Amino acid sequence: MQNETGRLPCDESWYLAYTEARRELVARDHLERQGYATYLPMYSEAVPMFPRYIFFRPGRLTQSIAPVRSTRGIQTVVRFGSQYARVTPQLISAIRTQESQCAVRTRKLQIGQRVRVQDKVSGLAGLEGLVDSCANRRVVVLMEILGRQTSVRLAEDHLEAV
Repeated sequence: MQNETGRLPCDESWYLAYTEARRELVARDHLERQGYATYLPMYSEAVPMFPRYIFFRPGRLTQSIAPVRSTRGIQTVVRFGSQYARVTPQLISAIRTQESQCAVRTRKLQIGQRVRVQDKVSGLAGLEGLVDSCANRRVVVLMEILGRQTSVRLAEDHLEAV
């Protein structure tokens, strides 16, 4: 809770900001320029784990979080009633662990990469297409089916690079 000077008690808690749509990286860059510590968990280089949310905390004891509300890319600082939402260091640590495990599992399929559906998917086995997007270990592949380009959503482990 802020005191009358707009300052927050400095502890190890993180705060949560809600960003403008697809502006998480912009928000992170602007927060860091202002001296805030930030954490934006990612599944891959371009896919946030929690779309539109970023964790932050003051970079120094006397830094207020009030300016965060007007930071480019930020829509609002998350509150529960009149209290700013706080996230414990233990939860941040658990998210970091999950993030690193996801990075190890990810095959790093790239947008535009040619892929083939493996035998695990009987109706589409052997068909090829181009990766359109990747998120949450799901991949959208553009395929030509019945003479039309069709978007097909598949689990990442059902695809192999060609």
